[in-house]
Amino acid sequence: MTLHLYAHRLSQPSRAAEILLRELDMPYSWHEVDFANGETREPWFADEVNALKTIPALVIEDESTGNPTATSIGESHAVMRYLCRVAPDRELASRWYPTEALQLAPVDTWMAWHHNNVRAYDMFHDIMNLHLTLPMLKYELQASALKPLQEGLCGSLATLDAQLAQHAAGEPTLCGGPHPTLADLTLACELYQIVAVGYRFTGFAHVAAWLDHMARRPHFSDVSQEIVEQGREIREQSGAYLDLDGAFS
Repeated sequence: MTLHLYAHRLSQPSRAAEILLRELDMPYSWHEVDFANGETREPWFADEVNALKTIPALVIEDESTGNPTATSIGESHAVMRYLCRVAPDRELASRWYPTEALQLAPVDTWMAWHHNNVRAYDMFHDIMNLHLTLPMLKYELQASALKPLQEGLCGSLATLDAQLAQHAAGEPTLCGGPHPTLADLTLACELYQIVAVGYRFTGFAHVAAWLDHMARRPHFSDVSQEIVEQGREIREQSGAYLDLDGAFS
């Protein structure tokens, strides 16, 4: 079986899928897709990689039958669940995505919660668009475009902070176990996008400590280098108009 990951490291869910592949020690071929310039909408991508026209996408080539076939999986949650189901190291995979129903339930709960409560308030791409295309309107758009996202995310950060506070005595994980799960990885990749620009979650101490703990994992750090560099560039050139200290205090 050969795994092909079509992704981009400025995409939060793409990073989550790649980090998991590395954490599970599963070899893969990397294919960078220029999603910002519409490559996912090219006919070849929809026909050969992912009909949903999104990244990440995982293409699995199965040579075991003698007639090689390829199967494509889209959507990061589906990709990561699949990887945990087929990873050779079953014990390690079960730490990321438990097989026992009661242990799995909170992981699935937080993964489902992620889309409408954290991803919905993705600020990074708005910030990048303002930085690259509309620099003369930064201060006006900070109030009209970014402020509502900040306010929405604050409510979600409060929910996360309360959840993490319940497990403050042990390892900082969302579900309270000794090892992070797919829920931790999914949400951490989403929020790290904002931290890379320079925002500080000073008003949410448990979230800040948990995110720092996740970011110090070697594979998380390695895969996040491109977003860190992009965030540094934005901060150095345009950071004055962003409320980096006060937005989440």
